[in-house]
Amino acid sequence: MEKIISLGCAALLLAPLAALHAAEPRCEAPGLPGFDDALASIVTTLEAEAGHNAVRHWTPTAKGSVRLVGHIRKTSANADVVFDVVVGDKPVWSRVLNSSDTIRHGFDVAVCDLDARSQVGFRVTAGSGRAVVDMAVDILPEPHLSRWSPELATGYPQWSEAEKIDLRAKGQKILQLIRDTSENQRGKVVIPPGDYLFHANWSQASTLGGLKNLEIVAEGVTFWFEPPMVHALLFDQCHNVTVRGLTIDFTIPCWFQARVIEVDRVAKTIGATIMTGYEPRNANGEAESGGSRPFMFYDADGRFINHRHSPGAWQHGADGKSLVCRDIGVSGIPATLKAGDYVVGTIRTGVALRSTNCVGMRFEDINIWSSPGVAVYEGGGMGGNAYRQVRATRRPHSNRLHAFGADIFHLADTDRGPTLDRCELAYGGDDNLNIHGSFGRVVQRVDARHYYLQGAYAAGDHIEFRDPHSVALLGSAKVVSARGTPEGPSLPVNEQIQAKGEVLVELDQPLELPPLSLVVLDGKRSAAGFVVRNCWVHDNFQRTLINGAPGGLIENNTLQNVGQGLTIQFESWGGWMEGPFARDLTVRGNRFLDSPPDGAAISVSMQPPGGGSDSRRFDARPVTNMTITGNDFARTSTTPLIIHNVDGLKIHGNSIDYPAVVPDHPSLGNMSGVNWLYLQDCEHASIGDNQTPLTPETRK
Repeated sequence: MEKIISLGCAALLLAPLAALHAAEPRCEAPGLPGFDDALASIVTTLEAEAGHNAVRHWTPTAKGSVRLVGHIRKTSANADVVFDVVVGDKPVWSRVLNSSDTIRHGFDVAVCDLDARSQVGFRVTAGSGRAVVDMAVDILPEPHLSRWSPELATGYPQWSEAEKIDLRAKGQKILQLIRDTSENQRGKVVIPPGDYLFHANWSQASTLGGLKNLEIVAEGVTFWFEPPMVHALLFDQCHNVTVRGLTIDFTIPCWFQARVIEVDRVAKTIGATIMTGYEPRNANGEAESGGSRPFMFYDADGRFINHRHSPGAWQHGADGKSLVCRDIGVSGIPATLKAGDYVVGTIRTGVALRSTNCVGMRFEDINIWSSPGVAVYEGGGMGGNAYRQVRATRRPHSNRLHAFGADIFHLADTDRGPTLDRCELAYGGDDNLNIHGSFGRVVQRVDARHYYLQGAYAAGDHIEFRDPHSVALLGSAKVVSARGTPEGPSLPVNEQIQAKGEVLVELDQPLELPPLSLVVLDGKRSAAGFVVRNCWVHDNFQRTLINGAPGGLIENNTLQNVGQGLTIQFESWGGWMEGPFARDLTVRGNRFLDSPPDGAAISVSMQPPGGGSDSRRFDARPVTNMTITGNDFARTSTTPLIIHNVDGLKIHGNSIDYPAVVPDHPSLGNMSGVNWLYLQDCEHASIGDNQTPLTPETRK
């Protein structure tokens, strides 16, 4: 049964769906998640009588690490079940399914360092009644996944000065070979395996510009970057270039790393001992004795402690081997942090891998193990760039806890959006992923058809204008002519930012447009048509952010142990101007696992000017035609889906592990005890065939 809702300027809360659907949820046979590089794919039904278990085994044929990605569903009513993933005799993931729980549950389990003697088991144990559980799982190779230990090496090189000189010369020689190969139209260059050294100084020593129709094979190659730690490798104005197999890393840590020895919650301080090799240094590689940094936290086994943004101050101890973290703001000290855990303090400069004003770039099998700021950035140009198996995470087989000082992927302002396929994004210092375009601004009126605008425009562009506060539509027009105006007028936005009238445009009809009105371009600089598919986003405190890019597809990804889930909005406040609107967005077949401590699994909002929270209501519905279907939502700490100001919304076929709190069984419900869906100021919403656990309490 489907329920059609037209909301207008109203709010809707949905309780567990037993209140909406009298019928039991359908029990379709589970399908595989769908990874093309799976080592094995298993679709099976496990049946066990009360007090017994049933097991399906998989044995690896080679040494390595894997992820087990799939879902389970108990199809037998009135049976309590425990589902375990076991390696040998040790459970590595468990799920309790009570008698009335017949919804689909997604899982994504990392298992490290298996060998041909290891055996992975999928086990169903029936507590009462006869248990029948459908399971579908893809077993994925993860060659760059390893167990963490403080006893491992840091993974940083220890070269003499003479060796560095040779490696720098070697690096410049290979860059020149790449340039010559492109200029001579030879089509392919193979870089000899080994280490190459560069300064990360605004990419001044590591820029590849104007390459065309070139394949760069870099299997077994590491480009190392040394201070000053700003921008590393840059591709500028390149066309149709493939880079395959390259590893990027920095020669010293981009963060300090220390073992906690004392937590004083009254004084709001943390005492810690600096780990050898992770002494505090600035972006120039110079030793520091104190300052301000964002803090991230890890437990004694190196697992990320999911905690919101915690900037603060730090100071060396008198012995030079210890430090004290204090004045920890915003979210403070994690409640679970204790002696024996770890604190990390990051710097925030630059990018490891950049492409600017490029088209048709393809990055395949790329490893990025650290960056003082962003791991991957693209900006400007026609775009349409692809990232296949780009792993941006901490270096495997090392004792590094962290990787990046800012966003992991930040992909912006291209005409065509990027494609991310089977990428890994983890251990960052800001957003997991940010895909966006940009708003323009009205700077000055000449007459009703001529305006100085900030942005990029050409004759034939269709643009619309919106109020900068309410986002109400002010009008739309076609650009008749556009002339660049380097000496054009400026207009203050705030005390720090000026809007620059970069282009004088002629419109095909008269409009009355106030200064600083937002300009929305049709298909230009908007990262339109992006795809994020089969990716693993995990262990970071921030968002996966779609700031306005239209026509996107987000499918078969896992968001796991992240501070916030998928956030869909725009940010016109301050100087960001990230937008315009995420129209025609499809989110399907994803797994939202391990509850975020703050925020919904999916949030769609009208970000107010100035950022932060705002209780004001908006009549505008600039986000249109959004589909959320076939996703698995694990328990969250607040309402899993919070959606504002969408016109044309379809929420179908999702599995939401979200009953209200069940008396005497708090583990079965969400800690907030509210509803699974909140809609406000939406229109034309279709909601149906979603599933939540049907406990007796939710049937009331």
